[in-house]
Amino acid sequence: MTVTWHSAVSYALTVAIGSWLTGAVVDLAWSAAADSLGPWVSLWLTNRLSYAFLAVATLALTLTRRFTAPMPVWRIPLTDGGVYLLVLLLWSGLSAWRDGAAVPVDDAFVMASFALLTLQLPSAWLLSVWRARHLRVVLDQNDGGTTATRVAGR
Repeated sequence: MTVTWHSAVSYALTVAIGSWLTGAVVDLAWSAAADSLGPWVSLWLTNRLSYAFLAVATLALTLTRRFTAPMPVWRIPLTDGGVYLLVLLLWSGLSAWRDGAAVPVDDAFVMASFALLTLQLPSAWLLSVWRARHLRVVLDQNDGGTTATRVAGR
């Protein structure tokens, strides 16, 4: 059995864009309360790497959902949450390295902590749980009938 491409892409777009927007809105609220919108604009709106993160996270989540075996709903946020966090850490580390940071790994983990505080990571997990219930699964064509037999036996 496998998840359909349409379902995997829809799932990935919902998780990646929804969590990114949650982080942006929470950070906007904090920035507005502090009367300093400049850092928010430079991190969320004008930063091209932020949009590259969205594309890479969507691609990674799509491929993860498409090419891993269907699993119980409770395991999907564990797997995909790890993939999302890995993409966030890699994106943050590479971004810090490009900007000339002395220790890019530290900056990556600071960004992961920031994603927790802005509710970006928790919203990714919650959206993953919600969308996992709506994934479409189809039988593989090349499994020799073993999957159909196993499903019929349940």
